Amino acid sequence: MSDPDTSETTQAPRPPDIGRRTLTPFGYAVCVAVPLVIAALGFTFLYLSYDKEDLVDGTVVPILTSDWEPGDPAQQAAFGGELTLDDDGCVRVGGDVVVWPKGYEATVQRVGRSDQLKLYDADRDIVGRSEEVVRLGGGIGDVGDYAGRACAPSSGEIFFVQSDVEHASKEQASKE
Repeated sequence: MSDPDTSETTQAPRPPDIGRRTLTPFGYAVCVAVPLVIAALGFTFLYLSYDKEDLVDGTVVPILTSDWEPGDPAQQAAFGGELTLDDDGCVRVGGDVVVWPKGYEATVQRVGRSDQLKLYDADRDIVGRSEEVVRLGGGIGDVGDYAGRACAPSSGEIFFVQSDVEHASKEQASKE
């Protein structure tokens, strides 16, 4: 006679029932929600650690800036020309040095055989590059306190940019 306790333990394990649903609806919801939550946390981390200053590439070039900001009263004179970096390391528009709005910055970076100039606005967006033709609004004023600074003329007048930088064709810039 066989022992009743040993007959139950020697039974072979049953294979899983493939035809049955293996997850409950809650299990499926968890399988979908967990990767979405992980992705959301990852994007949140990237968003919070993002800094537009990281986008400013190259060596900073000295430019003249004023205290003028968008929304301040502005003069309406038009000015334009090709954005260049001269041999002295000064940013010029149509061959002239200008005073940019508050927060503007310029950098130069070696790209291949040439240096590429980038002009950034206060939000660190690129608003101009080497050899692009730009149109500016603003007014002409006395050099005043800027005289003696790097790239500034020692006397006379200088153009004060009091608008956003707009791109133009060479024909548009030459009319202004």
